[in-house]
Amino acid sequence: MRGRSSSKSSPPLPGELLVDLLALVGEINSVLDPDELYPTIARCVGRIVEYDVLEIVLPDDAGFLVPAYVEGYDLDKAIRGLVKLGEGISGAAAVAREPVFVADVSRDPRYVPAFPGVVAELAIPLVHKDRLVGVLNIEGPDAGAFTDAARTALRVLAGHLAVAIDNATLYREARWYAGLLATLYEIGKETASILDLDELLQRVAELVRRVVDYEMFGILLLDEDRQELVLRQAVNFGPGKEKSRLAVSEGLCGAAVRSKEPILVGDVGSDARYVGLVSGTSSELAIPLVHKDEVVGVFDLESRELDHFTERHVKVLLPLASQVAGAIVNARLYDEIRRTEHRLHRELRIARDVQHALFPGASPAGPGWEASAHFRPAREVGGDLYDFYDMGEGRLGVATGDVSGKGVPAALYAAFASGTVRRRAFERRGPADLLRRVNGTLRRRGIEGLFCTLAYAVFDFPDRRVTVGNSGLPYPLHYRAETGRAEPLTVSGLPLGTFDDVDYEELSVELAPGDAFVFFSDGVSEAVRGHEEYGVKRLRRALEAHGTRPATELGKGLMADLEGFVEDETPADDITLIVVKVL
Repeated sequence: MRGRSSSKSSPPLPGELLVDLLALVGEINSVLDPDELYPTIARCVGRIVEYDVLEIVLPDDAGFLVPAYVEGYDLDKAIRGLVKLGEGISGAAAVAREPVFVADVSRDPRYVPAFPGVVAELAIPLVHKDRLVGVLNIEGPDAGAFTDAARTALRVLAGHLAVAIDNATLYREARWYAGLLATLYEIGKETASILDLDELLQRVAELVRRVVDYEMFGILLLDEDRQELVLRQAVNFGPGKEKSRLAVSEGLCGAAVRSKEPILVGDVGSDARYVGLVSGTSSELAIPLVHKDEVVGVFDLESRELDHFTERHVKVLLPLASQVAGAIVNARLYDEIRRTEHRLHRELRIARDVQHALFPGASPAGPGWEASAHFRPAREVGGDLYDFYDMGEGRLGVATGDVSGKGVPAALYAAFASGTVRRRAFERRGPADLLRRVNGTLRRRGIEGLFCTLAYAVFDFPDRRVTVGNSGLPYPLHYRAETGRAEPLTVSGLPLGTFDDVDYEELSVELAPGDAFVFFSDGVSEAVRGHEEYGVKRLRRALEAHGTRPATELGKGLMADLEGFVEDETPADDITLIVVKVL
């Protein structure tokens, strides 16, 4: 005997048989792993009946009885000799759901000859909850081994075998699914961290092989504008990439996109929807990549074997496809953001260059005076403004302003305000009158939420006098060379562009040789280090310390003092500082 055999010479007594069955049932029910369960079943059957061949076959979706375990011959040979439900003695038992015993197989036309020396065969269907779980098939050289008691015992045992195999199958499925979820979790973490689309698709092709050992694999992404699927990643497609684009209205991949459901075709030759992406394909599986009910692409798996793909492949790939779809959407968004950011940076650089071109090219100087300007935008472009106006006859106009807000809107508003001031300045108007007229223009052309603070001064060097008007900018500082002290020029007014019909004040002071005037935006006085503010007092002390220097060196000294205070702090506001020095 090549299989397990009974050590008993005669059938046990019914009472003894019952005890043995209880022990066998307990032994079988204690095993959950199918790899351990099937040999255990064979051992238990061998304690009841002597056999040469034992098969445990399970039904598949195609209607075949597939060997899960055999004794007495090679499993590969059993798989090559698959029988369908209804064929052979085991197939007949499966269909009838009743045991079939044949004492002499040579007299039964249903018998499918496979092994020499077989005389008797017993096939017992394994049924659980009215569902065929499998068939236990036993063959031997002697019909006498299949006694009534043995057949009765095996029939009773069969019900427990069906439950045990069902439980073991569920256990294996649960264990497999738990492993799959763990793998998908790891794959999900990895794909979520890849933001470059090409790199992502290449890595996905590698990762899919961890869960499906594919033959040919492609990733097609949806081009919504053209309603086409574009082949972006292909493995083993070879030179047969005849079509790199596929209309959504055609092919199995197109059908998967339209239905948002997997399309599984065992023989593409029999499916009119099939459109060849790879020559020689026999079976195909298309899995849509769906994110938030929107299809972004398709997994396309193809094989040269018929019926290569199964529902298990679908079960594996669906959750993976969902993860990959989300990763593709993220990669596309990142690419769009990156391209937009690059475009914005380029446009901001252009805007910065344009803004700087609007400022005076060099610090001006004239008979009896010199000036310097220092500008540090908080962003690529700033909302501060400054300008010098040489009005002839020894007269110099100086404007320093700060627009509310930052960035491009503030820069555009500053450019408009600066142009308005320049036009009024050459009308040779006093500071108060200029501020009133500029305010009127900004009110008529103003933008809600934007306004401008501006200090405007007119230096009359022949008359040795400066007249200053202010519309909310910090008070300018006047360094008197005679005393070495710096004092604020306390003249104020409402910001430009906030209210109609506003009148402004102006202040006039005498000029003396060595005097210096500093105009600055609140980005200077309100610069911070931690919670400490730079402040006007600190600026006054710096001005008094450096007041005797020429205008350019004085301005650099004041900026150095400010930068030394803030250290590495990123400026929160634009910084503008203008120095006018009387020689």
